[in-house]
Amino acid sequence: MTIREETAVREDVAALIAETFNYRGPLTLDMVREDIPRWDSLRHVGLVVAIEGEFGVSLSMDEMHEINSIRDLQHILMRHGK
Repeated sequence: MTIREETAVREDVAALIAETFNYRGPLTLDMVREDIPRWDSLRHVGLVVAIEGEFGVSLSMDEMHEINSIRDLQHILMRHGK
């Protein structure tokens, strides 16, 4: 299976970011943790829990560490068929 290249932040991912980090600004795929003020280690765990609950997936420890940008998050979801 090949991973298609995303060109925009998905609406469901944007909603998850907004809710998890209380972030209301514009989002791009290239945004990294440092670009979202409340994206710290504790809220990263909250993001993982939210992803697993929202999309019905179970992320591996490697995948949890792999999420450093919104693009990374969307790639992981695509690998899980979401």
